[in-house]
Amino acid sequence: MSNVRQISVFVDNKPNQLAGVMKMIKECKINVRALSLADTSDFGIVRMIVNDTDKTVEKLKAASYAVTVTEVVAISIPDSPGQLSRVLDILGTKNVNLEYLYTFLGKSDRSVSFVIRVDDISNASEALTDGGIIQLTENDIAEM
Repeated sequence: MSNVRQISVFVDNKPNQLAGVMKMIKECKINVRALSLADTSDFGIVRMIVNDTDKTVEKLKAASYAVTVTEVVAISIPDSPGQLSRVLDILGTKNVNLEYLYTFLGKSDRSVSFVIRVDDISNASEALTDGGIIQLTENDIAEM
């Protein structure tokens, strides 16, 4: 299975919170490969895929950030109409519930990459493999 570890950082919904996280990551020479920011009125959740998950988690925890690591699926599909719909159909036929997704830049201008969080990662991974969908590993992402 080629799951990817996603880091979630909880920050107050105040000015400069994301900037503080990104400054620390920059100082550690960590490269952010994918990023999503969701917010409520009180806090934000920064979700990211980086080139060195272990180092990033260590540094963020040392700075007293609330951090969790979640397994997600990262895929690469052709950049053409209907491809994401095809992926969602594959997951739907196996009754995999999609919790969220976000996109990131891949290696090629002819493909698009997505981070997908699902309720059953094993079933999703198997369904995507059977459907011919390219799943990325942490090493693939680190080398982008």
